This record gives sequence, C-alpha cells and structure tokens, in this order.
Amino acid sequence: MSSVTIPKVQRDPFLLPICDCDGPMNLASLEPHPTLSDHELKTFKCRTCGAEKVFDVSKRKAAG
Repeated sequence: MSSVTIPKVQRDPFLLPICDCDGPMNLASLEPHPTLSDHELKTFKCRTCGAEKVFDVSKRKAAG
C-alpha cells in the first residue's frame, strides 16, 4: 500500500497537477476533510502510471 501525503495547497484551483512521471492527472474524487469543516480532500490520479496525489484545500466561498 502506498503512503499518501496531504500537502496544503494555495494555488489556482483550475490548474491540474502533473505527476512525477510527467503524466497528466485528473480529479478522481472529492470528499470532505475528516476534521476540518472548511476544507476538502481532492484526490488526483495519473492517467499514465496510475499514481495518486491527495491535496487538502480550502472550500470555495458560496456565491451570493
């Protein structure tokens, strides 16, 4: 089983990460953070090698 690191990310939410193998990554899942209600966990999966990266991001503020 591979270990997953959860770095805090402060970047453009529309930019997709690039895998260490230089392959493109797609959003695989989006789930609530287990302890922080104003955060969520975004899991990206590499289309080339299948590696996954999980990012802890702040939720967007609701419009209106």
